[in-house]
Order: sequence, then structure tokens, then C-alpha cells
Amino acid sequence: MIGKIHHIKNGRVISIASISSIVVGILLIVLGMTYYKYQISELGITDTTQYQEYKYHYALISEEEDAEFWEAIYQGALDKGKEEDAYVERLGKNLSVNYSLEDLMKIAIASKVDGIILEPNGEETINELVNVADEAGIPVVTVLKDTYQSNSSSQYHNDVNPSKRISFVDINSYSQGQAYGKQVAEITDAGKSNVVVLMNDDEKDSSQNVIYTSILEMIDTRKVTVKAVKINTQSAFSSEEDIRNIIMSKDNPPEVLVCLTSKDTLSAYQAVVDYNKVGQIDIIGYYDSDYILKAIEKNIVHSTMTTDANLMGAYCVEALTEYRKTNKVNDYYSVGIIVINKDNVDQYIQDNTMEEVDDK
Repeated sequence: MIGKIHHIKNGRVISIASISSIVVGILLIVLGMTYYKYQISELGITDTTQYQEYKYHYALISEEEDAEFWEAIYQGALDKGKEEDAYVERLGKNLSVNYSLEDLMKIAIASKVDGIILEPNGEETINELVNVADEAGIPVVTVLKDTYQSNSSSQYHNDVNPSKRISFVDINSYSQGQAYGKQVAEITDAGKSNVVVLMNDDEKDSSQNVIYTSILEMIDTRKVTVKAVKINTQSAFSSEEDIRNIIMSKDNPPEVLVCLTSKDTLSAYQAVVDYNKVGQIDIIGYYDSDYILKAIEKNIVHSTMTTDANLMGAYCVEALTEYRKTNKVNDYYSVGIIVINKDNVDQYIQDNTMEEVDDK
């Protein structure tokens, strides 16, 4: 009797182990199917029994410090890719491991993609990998930050060490600074005089220096104080803390905050609201997120600068495909700046809402 009980217990142990294995297997299958469906939806395929073959495979790589802006760039590249018979993969997205920019470049090169869209970080290793990609027959287009040493039109380039990228897609930094400067002039003409420009702490990013210099040119004849303050970009928390400290400063506190990224704009907006500085501090921001547009409607944000991020993504794909077809391409693609303020925000929202409806 004792032996039978022992035997049954052993049987129960084996049964439980078997059931556990089955459960784990089912979970893995479910997870795999979920990821597969996600990839299918990214391709825009509604019937999972069908698939789309593309002539070209491009990889988009960035550190995505401004995630919302990069989502729009990627969407523009993805849509343009479908027109150009190219699939654009956002390399590193939705992975369990956070790969460095260097690792993602190495992965793209090893995968033998047909082209790379890259936001470089100014590191020499990245510039070298751009050259490695070029030697492997993989053209690289840089976005927002360049890797090419240009002797002319330096105001258009974020010049660091040279690389063999084929083209550069960017906002004209000088024109962007002029647009900021006009908004600063509008506010200071109304009586405010202490202006702080929030800049990141990346010494390799020269585009913000061009913007700052251009702002100074626009308000040169006005009796105002303009100061550039570097924001710690190591983490979202550190940058938010820096902005709050600037706003709450008792030593000559700012009356105008100029933000060059959407992340800084949102942090400034939140801090102004939290510390009851609405009306005391005018914010000139960047990008056209729903939060920023609503803040303009509420007169919390004075104005914002934006650009067509979708067009930037489309230009990247256009450059890669043109190069692959003809071995020639424009060296530089410039995307213009749009100023949104209380005078045109309602019309801007209406126009863009109509475009989204039409797209659907």
C-alpha cells in the first residue's frame, strides 16, 4: 500500500512537470504570435496569409532623445518606402536589450541592408562605421546631425569629423534661429527683457550654436539680456530638474524661455504650470505635439517652431533610393520651419486634422 502511494506521488510530480512544460511552451507560442502580428501590422498587412516583398531594405537608427519627433520621421520614411518599393525597419525598436548606436550600426552592416538612415552622435567610432558601411556598398544618409566636413555653407551642417555619408537631411539651423529670434523680439518688444535659451550639453552638436547666434543677430539692437544655459541630458529627470531650477531661480529669473527640443518644451510647460509662473514666463517651444498646441491655445506657451518630420523621413528614403538607382544624389536636403502661435494655431490644428482624416 505504501509503495502504491509512493508511486502515485511520483506520478503526480511527473504530471505537474509535464504540465508546466506545456504551459511554458504555450506562452512562448503566444508571445511569438503577438510579435509576428506586430511586425505584420507595421508592414500594413491586414491579411496575415499574405506578405509584401520589397526591392530594398533600409534601417533607421537613432538614439531617439526626442522620441515623438523620431516617430514622425520614421512614419514618413515608412510611407515613402512603400512608394519606392523599400521597407524601412526601425532598428533597435521593441527589443528587450537596449543596444548602443555603435552596436546598431554594426548589426545593420552585418545584415547587409540596402541603406541606412542615421542620426549620428558625433563619436569618431560612428563616423568610422559610416565609412565601413560605404565600403560594404551600403549608403548612409544622416539626419539632424551630420558626419561630413564641409568647406562651404557651414551654417547648414553640424560639422564634425568627415565620413562618407551620401547625403544629409536637416532643418536649416540659421533659418531656425531667425524664426526663434523673431518670436523673441515680439515678446521683448512687449516689455520683457531676460531671455534664457535652453541648450543640450553635447559639445559635438554645433547646430544649436548656429541657432543661438542667429537669435542674437535678430535681437541685436534691443536692450535685452540673452543667456544660453546647458541642460543635463543624461536622463529625463536630470533635464527636468535643471529646467525647474532655472525657472525658480531667485537671481535674475527668466522672463522668456527658448526651448530647442520638444522634450525641453514639455518640461518647461509643466514647470511653469506647477510653480504658478504662467504669465510671468513666456515659452517659445519646439514641435507640434498635442500638448504644446493646447498650451498655445491656453496662452501658456507663446509659440512653437516645428517642421515636417514626415517629410524629413521621406527625403531620407528618396535619397537612398535615388543613390541606389543612379549612384548620384543631392548632398543636402533642407526642410523648412513653421511658426505656430495663437494667431494660427486653430487653423493649423484644423488643417492637420483634415490631413490625418484624408490619409485614413
